[in-house]
Amino acid sequence: MNFSIHDIWRCWNLFQKGKKKTKELRIFEYELEKNLFEIHHDLNRTVYKHGSYYNFTVFENKKRNIVVAPIRDRIVHRMIYEYLVPIFDKTFIYDVWSCRKDKGLQGAIERAQFFAKKYNYGFVWRTDIKKFFDTVDQNILLKCIERRVSDLPTLQTIHEIIFSYR
Repeated sequence: MNFSIHDIWRCWNLFQKGKKKTKELRIFEYELEKNLFEIHHDLNRTVYKHGSYYNFTVFENKKRNIVVAPIRDRIVHRMIYEYLVPIFDKTFIYDVWSCRKDKGLQGAIERAQFFAKKYNYGFVWRTDIKKFFDTVDQNILLKCIERRVSDLPTLQTIHEIIFSYR
């Protein structure tokens, strides 16, 4: 994967679209060009290091602990996501709705309603795996990615991201 400055800018725009203007976002934007060129430099010289996550708790219907990466890293996450989607999307079953192009919550609701009308005595199962990223075997995940990705700089970046979450 070529970590071009053009792609970094594009992923920045995709990342920040619709985001609330938090203090962290304003600080990052204050030196936006410098920050994006640093990402470009680090990725292309394979010296990229993932920052520390920060945790906070929200109470929306239930208590949820949230873990968030710094903005710089979330832009890199977006770049890797954009790179991996064309490789892996075609391997997913049709009814995986989260984080997929032309899919999402509204599409999932419409699909469930379609089946509910078509099969009067059917069942709909909605699930979320509790603490999935806390429990996924990172070595197995990396091996699955390595089967389809051979570009060494990209693999090094993916490795850095995966193993930053412990």
